[in-house]
Amino acid sequence: MNKWHFLAVAAALCCGAVNAADLASGAEAVTSSVAVAPAGPVTLQEYLRLVVQNQPTLAADRMQTALAKADSKSASAFPNPAVHYTSKRGEKEWGVDQPIPIFGQRGMRMENAKLGEKAAAANVDVAVAVTMSDAAHAFNELLVAQQRYKVWQGAQDELNKAGYIVKGQIEAGTRSRYDGARLNLQQAQMSMQVRKAQAALKDAASRVASIAALPQWQVTVDGSLQASDLRHAPAYGPLWETAQTRLPVLRAAQAELERARQKIKLEQREALPTPTFGVARIRNGVDGSFNQVGVNVEIPLFDRRQGGIDRAKVEADQAELRRDAAVLAAQSELQRSLQQLQLRRSAVRDYEKEGLAQIAPLHQMAQDAYKLGKGTILELIDALGSITEHRLEHLELVKDMLDAEWEVRLASGDLPQVQP
Repeated sequence: MNKWHFLAVAAALCCGAVNAADLASGAEAVTSSVAVAPAGPVTLQEYLRLVVQNQPTLAADRMQTALAKADSKSASAFPNPAVHYTSKRGEKEWGVDQPIPIFGQRGMRMENAKLGEKAAAANVDVAVAVTMSDAAHAFNELLVAQQRYKVWQGAQDELNKAGYIVKGQIEAGTRSRYDGARLNLQQAQMSMQVRKAQAALKDAASRVASIAALPQWQVTVDGSLQASDLRHAPAYGPLWETAQTRLPVLRAAQAELERARQKIKLEQREALPTPTFGVARIRNGVDGSFNQVGVNVEIPLFDRRQGGIDRAKVEADQAELRRDAAVLAAQSELQRSLQQLQLRRSAVRDYEKEGLAQIAPLHQMAQDAYKLGKGTILELIDALGSITEHRLEHLELVKDMLDAEWEVRLASGDLPQVQP
């Protein structure tokens, strides 16, 4: 007893040491896999790569493909044999029974499981596309928020420069102290607007960092705020031709349809009985020892699996309708996104041509009028506020244009190819 007790304790210690080593190596692997936030500004492509690599939800979705592969292993496995042994007076019997799916059931199961892998991969791509869309919109919001904060800072600087002019006019005796008090009030309001823009910038940056699963990341982004040439706008026809094969939602709907149709064939094949072949060795006190071979086959007399076959047919019809609905929705979304992109780009270019071009002359005329005594402090403040308002309106148009550009990419399946 002491010897066996000693061996048991030693085995437990060895297992504990191995488990401890495994835990240590696993902890080291987790530590080494922690994502490091970029130090400098990131582009949209770089940001989306971080999101796909770091997003825990996407990592969980990608495990669906591993589950589908596990189902393929189960489908390819042969049925286990059954061993039996009986003993009675004057006779003993032992043998083995092996079910053999001779009508191709195993092949059908494997094919159905492979289609399940394809459908799982397509559904993962759908989840990636949805996450990318949320990330792209958050990226655009942060890009515009950065510029919006700069606009408010620039407006504050312009107001402070105007303050020197007002102060000089008051000291020269050409203006009253009312102008100084009114300007001080406007400067206080401007300081509040700058702080609000800074808070909005921090909030947008926090959302971007949260989507990338890097909550401590002090993120800054880099991208263009210029409208592209309308002459190079994409056309619906060529985009739809490529979108039919690239859109994740269409590929997922088609994969589900193929799997549903294959399931009908599988259910029909499963309705055929699987024979069980048996071999036994019998030892009899009278007849001696001899072998016995037998076959056991189920007779599909009452249950012919018609319910399962009918259900598979209905599921295939449902999958086909869902596929058709997905195609119609994709066509409508692509058409809508192209129209919105054209309108948003036109709005930005027209505003830049007609609105922003007047900012510099308006600013100069307002200052000159005040210096020459032809304008009041209210007119000067109103002119500076109008300039800031026009710049902010331009940024809102740019934000809508950036979102429209992404929507076209999403609707056409032109998503960045990033690896997890």
